[in-house]
Amino acid sequence: MAEVSMGSSGSSTDLSPEEERVFIRDIAIAAEANSKEGDTFYLITQRWWQEWIEYVNQDQPCNTNDGSSLSDHSDSAGSSILKKPSKIDNSDLIYGSSLEDPSNVRVILDTLQEVRNYVLLPQEVWNQFRSW
Repeated sequence: MAEVSMGSSGSSTDLSPEEERVFIRDIAIAAEANSKEGDTFYLITQRWWQEWIEYVNQDQPCNTNDGSSLSDHSDSAGSSILKKPSKIDNSDLIYGSSLEDPSNVRVILDTLQEVRNYVLLPQEVWNQFRSW
């Protein structure tokens, strides 16, 4: 079963981007190893997911065509530190994403494509993102 939620609490954590990446990776690996039919998965917008991936991988060297890393070619003045993405906002995955809707009914867009528009997260990963 897949669910979509409008967002998460924005509470911060003291983890570095690298620690956050490893923590989520380990949770995802454990969730996959223990997955079974009927597990709940959550949709998360690809836009937010990509921002988070860039944030947690910002200290990872990127290899160039000549085998060197981009960090070998850049000076410290030209580098920029990416900020942690804001709270999760899945409003671009649903019709009528107005938060003022008193019925609180959410209908997922029928044109969505996995990877292009969203990724599926195991419940354990979603819960961790929500707790941060």
